[in-house]
Amino acid sequence: MPVLRSSHPKGFTVLELIVAVTVTAMLSGMLLLISNQVLETQSRASAELEHNQIAHFVLDQIQEDLQCALFRNDGNVWMAIRLLEDKSNSGSWINASKSEFAKPPLDSFRIISSDWPTDSLADSQIDVLGQGPLEKSRFGVAGAWLRFFTQSPELDPSEKNNGAARAISYQIVRHGVTGSPTSRQRYHLFRSDVSAKNTFEAGYNLDPEITAGGYGISASSISLDPNAPGTPRVPSVIVNPIISEGTEYSPTSFSLSSNIIDFGIRAYRLEKNSYGTGNLIQIFPAIDLDSPGNLLANEFFATSHKSYHTTGNPLFYTFPDIIDVMIRVLSQDGARFLESYENGEVPNTTNIDWWSIAEEHSKCYIRRIKIYGRGI
Repeated sequence: MPVLRSSHPKGFTVLELIVAVTVTAMLSGMLLLISNQVLETQSRASAELEHNQIAHFVLDQIQEDLQCALFRNDGNVWMAIRLLEDKSNSGSWINASKSEFAKPPLDSFRIISSDWPTDSLADSQIDVLGQGPLEKSRFGVAGAWLRFFTQSPELDPSEKNNGAARAISYQIVRHGVTGSPTSRQRYHLFRSDVSAKNTFEAGYNLDPEITAGGYGISASSISLDPNAPGTPRVPSVIVNPIISEGTEYSPTSFSLSSNIIDFGIRAYRLEKNSYGTGNLIQIFPAIDLDSPGNLLANEFFATSHKSYHTTGNPLFYTFPDIIDVMIRVLSQDGARFLESYENGEVPNTTNIDWWSIAEEHSKCYIRRIKIYGRGI
């Protein structure tokens, strides 16, 4: 018996094709969305890990130095801090290629509540001294410039740990990663470390205005140690941490870490109370409790010599017992984005500026450090 066959061959109808294409597109879109979310999560996790590693390394080193800090009640300056509101301190700051896109001085200084834009801080965020939260504070274009003497272990493996005092300085400088003129510019936190012999020869006074020797405007840029004439650990690096060209050392040898865009300090004295514990009295930044919101000075000297006592309150010149250290760490992606902005490759709008980029791609870390040194 003959088999009947359809005169129309089997195939996909237009409707079936439309449904198939639609489903494929939906699945592709879902896979793309999932892939993007996975990549974003991975990027955030990598940035978080990067932030944490840098922050712990930097804060561990600062803690070790400060816990071994020294003070002598001899009238000299044994610790000094200055808020660097501009970029001129080191003399080695490399400017952004577009000055209008550089780190802004006014927006980079937020200590007391009046430094913030109107209504940007809630009343609950302002403390009894009229300060904003430490994690939201900004300590100047180049951050805080911290100097002191320490007996912390040597980082140079070729040097012996003999317990001698050394001058140490921390400050931010915008400089190339290497000494090449085409090197990418980054914000470095420098840790300048003067050798024990050069510290001994330069003396134990951090007054930046000393006219003969010291660690300020007249500091020696050549080694005072006849046994180490080529060492870069000379007194002048306390002000300018960039090593001069023509030596075997990289210009940024004293860089503790790049991508540190702010470095802040709050220093306290521990005042004993009737309960046998203690109250923290802030001595830097210097703000009078009777006049909250009034910054008395942007510089601190730990010294007993009255010639340095310009604010009238000797408490603001005592050696601190406790120091809060704040660093703001920028991610690698943030560093590239900020570099593009400073080169004028990103439009400057009301929604995008230097600090909006910095805050989106950075994280703030704070550590409270107890200092064990006391005056003799």
